[in-house]
Formats: sequence, structure tokens, C-alpha cells
Amino acid sequence: MKSTEDDRVASKLLRKRKSRAPVWGNRVIAVAIVLGVIVIPLLALTVGPTWLGRYDDSHRIKVTCKVDSAEANIASSRSAKGAGGSRPQVTFHTDCGNLIYADGVERSSMKRIAGSVESNAPYRFEVGAGSFNLRKGLKFVKVAPTVYGYSQVRK
Repeated sequence: MKSTEDDRVASKLLRKRKSRAPVWGNRVIAVAIVLGVIVIPLLALTVGPTWLGRYDDSHRIKVTCKVDSAEANIASSRSAKGAGGSRPQVTFHTDCGNLIYADGVERSSMKRIAGSVESNAPYRFEVGAGSFNLRKGLKFVKVAPTVYGYSQVRK
């Protein structure tokens, strides 16, 4: 009689152990889905640009790209509350992708800066390493690497 009772206790313990493993696994899967679908994209869209900008400010690289054209334009921003601003910039269309030059560009100088760029000529750009290395993915959210300085490469 004792062994039958021990068998029942043992089988109850086995059932309990078996039932906890799938629950634990399901919780892990649920947490992974929440992180992957909600938390990581939310961080990438809110904090990501700030982190990338700070990284770029302290990790600059020099790259050489052939400039196809340069264009003077006004960049606009808008917040969820409707407030925003505009700033002049020069967009370099290069074989490395689009690059944005905004530091030191004013409305009065943006057309002169864009007009002084020679088409089909190589230029050396000082850009942020993070945004330059991520430029192929960033173009889908319409973000281009920032140019901190540039010069034409003389042969």
C-alpha cells in the first residue's frame, strides 16, 4: 500500500515539473516578443538618434566619395505638438549616398556653397562613423550622415 501512495505522489510531482517548463518557455517567448516588437523599436526611434549623434560627434572618420551634385535646401522638423523649425543645409549626392552639410550653412550662403562644388569630382568628407556605417539602413527613415567638413581631392 505504501508503494502505491508513493507512486501517486511521485507522479504528481512529475506532472507539476512538466507543466512548469512550458509556462516558463512561454513567458520567455512573450518577453522576447514584447522586447522585439515594442521596446527595441521604441528605443531606436526615441533615444537612438540622440545616441547616434553623440557617437558621431566623438567618432569622426574621413571618407572619399565622388560627388554627383550638390543641392541647397531647407530642412524642416516638426514635433508631435506641431512646433518645429527649419534650417538651411547642403545635400551632397555622392557615390557613397547622400550626405548632409549643415554646420555653418546659412540661408545667405547655402546656394554659394552648393554652387562651388564640382560635379563628378572626388571630395574628402569628415563624417560621423556611426551614421556613415549605418547609412544604408538609415536611408529608409530618410536620415543621411552629417558632414562636419569637406574638401576637394586634388590630383
